[in-house]
Amino acid sequence: MAQQKTMATCPECGAKVRKENLKGHIDKVHRKAVAAKEKTPEQTARSTRPRIKDQRKVSPWPAIALALLMAVSSLGAYAILTQTPSNPSNNPPPSGNRKAVIATSMGTFTIELYEDKAPRTAGNFIRLAQAGFYNGLIFHRVVADFVIQGGDPNGDGTGGSGQTVDWENTGLTNVKYAVAMARSGDPNSPQGANTATSQFFVNLKDNPSLDSYTYRFVVFGKVISGQSVVDAIGQVSVDSNDKPYTPVVMNTVTITS
Repeated sequence: MAQQKTMATCPECGAKVRKENLKGHIDKVHRKAVAAKEKTPEQTARSTRPRIKDQRKVSPWPAIALALLMAVSSLGAYAILTQTPSNPSNNPPPSGNRKAVIATSMGTFTIELYEDKAPRTAGNFIRLAQAGFYNGLIFHRVVADFVIQGGDPNGDGTGGSGQTVDWENTGLTNVKYAVAMARSGDPNSPQGANTATSQFFVNLKDNPSLDSYTYRFVVFGKVISGQSVVDAIGQVSVDSNDKPYTPVVMNTVTITS
């Protein structure tokens, strides 16, 4: 005799189900529906919103700005490497000649030494200056509107370094502030031309008469700064031998680049 099935009525919907299946019926059919009804609108919206990957938008402008900056920098570097150096003053480039800075008891002036045009004579002056020969000597001869002369260890125009320097034809003339070598011999004879030693003079004006000899006085430099000091020395009071009453001393003569 077959076992009779026990049926039960669902309290939610009145459906007839087996008694042993009643709990499962209620959980499956009615509890999920209740849970769905209890969801808030916000929860429902979140659950139904389509899911997409988190793709943050990256602005292209920083990369573009960097590329432009690199391009401008490259163009600037190219311009620096390829541009022709400017010379707004239109002055010739430095000659490379050395300078003599003469610090006197009345101030300092600077001579550019024409090593490129008078290498023998300029070299003689540089050698003596570097040995300290001129330090403490005086300008023993001052003739206003003509020259100031120094470099004699005796201080009276009779002395020298003990060595002579041969004459050289530089083509340079005795213009104002030009510096030239003094000599003791006849400027029209080869023997007299080679008597320069340590004495030198600075022209206080253009002196074309000093260029009229067969062997003109050799110009080996020019005062390029401190001309007012030279002019002041040229105006000091002197005795009958053109020697200043108050000594004008060359404290130091320094060779610079």
